Amino acid sequence: MTKSLRYLFYQHLAQTSNEPIGIEVDKANGSYLYDIYGTKYIDLISGISVSNIGHCHPKIIEAIEQQIRQYMHLMVYGEYIQSPQVLLAKKLVELLGGYFESVYFVNSGSEAIEGAIKLAKRYTGREKIVAYKNAYHCSTHGALSIMGNEKYKNSFQGTSLYF
Repeated sequence: MTKSLRYLFYQHLAQTSNEPIGIEVDKANGSYLYDIYGTKYIDLISGISVSNIGHCHPKIIEAIEQQIRQYMHLMVYGEYIQSPQVLLAKKLVELLGGYFESVYFVNSGSEAIEGAIKLAKRYTGREKIVAYKNAYHCSTHGALSIMGNEKYKNSFQGTSLYF
């Protein structure tokens, strides 16, 4: 007998909350998710903004298909010259109106927060970071250190041992 996806979800995936939403998604299109029973939900999370123009947008699918025919992921950290990355960086610098000269691409929001913490400390020479209390700043160690929620913060504090 095969175990249900719901059972496997709760057994094998680390839960990020005590009560996960638990919608068993069958497909997504535009601004909507559809579960295995055909129930339609407005997707207010949008893959944490990854799908902020909707799911399965024809122009996005076309751009992805065109790019993967050339190459997929190579390196995000500025080691290889990749035209989509270079052209996006140029466009972002132009849109920011001269405030920045370069762009540092990363793989996730967690890496972005970690980079922002390091950049702020390097630029200002200061050690303390201002952050919103009870806001979520990602789950990496540095991001947790600035989180205003002491319950989550204290769970990861400890003493370092140096040899």
